Amino acid sequence: MNSIYLCPICQSGLMVHEESKGLHCENKHHFDKNEQGYWLFGQVKKPKIDSRAVMRAKRYVLESGIYVPLAQKMAEMIGNLPQSSEGQSLSQLDYDCGEGYFLRTVKDILAEQHPDIAVEQTGISEAENAIFAAAKAQSGPTYIVSNLKHLPIKDESFDLVTLIDKQLKGKELTRVLKQEGILLQVAAGPRHLWQIREFIYPDLSEKPVSHNLPKELELVQSERLSNRVSVSGEQAIALLEMTPYAWRANDNVRHHIQQAKFDSLEIDFVINLMTRK
Repeated sequence: MNSIYLCPICQSGLMVHEESKGLHCENKHHFDKNEQGYWLFGQVKKPKIDSRAVMRAKRYVLESGIYVPLAQKMAEMIGNLPQSSEGQSLSQLDYDCGEGYFLRTVKDILAEQHPDIAVEQTGISEAENAIFAAAKAQSGPTYIVSNLKHLPIKDESFDLVTLIDKQLKGKELTRVLKQEGILLQVAAGPRHLWQIREFIYPDLSEKPVSHNLPKELELVQSERLSNRVSVSGEQAIALLEMTPYAWRANDNVRHHIQQAKFDSLEIDFVINLMTRK
């Protein structure tokens, strides 16, 4: 039986071995899901891997509920997709999924609000320690450790691709998206973590929202989700670690952030639904 996966060694199609439920290709490369419950399709030489302390801090922030409104909005938008019509299974890829927080949370909300929608989830990341934690927390999705520049996935395999707080680069995500499939991108809005960023950028100024879409994609819907939360300095440091500009904060800046109390920290996201032309 054929699968949606490509052999990471020779790029030929992978087939399911009925007895072992493993995957193999015509060139006799074989892969089995490991005991921890995820597929290991190869690793990059120097993947960006968080330390255990950073992973714990990020998990604490995520589980605190700060991003529940975002997960609720994502579930609402997914539930309203034509592909989510009653009785139809929706295949989803969460690109660079980390520890799977949004996969778990969005699926739980969908199960409560749209019980007729069946979602087959796949999460992929280069960081094996994150995938290990994701598979341990939730057994439902298929979790894969793989190089993200060349996805081990066949063309037009998914109805929905989610990209959360990551830049849309290259053509891999549109390649694995079905014709008329949906790419849901969550991007940091102009005011996101404003009060933390003020410690890093002395001349911080607000920039307008811009949509730089690849020519293969067409914007269907765009919503901005903004709210304010109260966080401690420790939580602020964890939130900073989840941004691409964390490296700009030196030890002195981090010390001042950690000593601060953020009673009204802005959380600001732009959520775009795009369809493949």
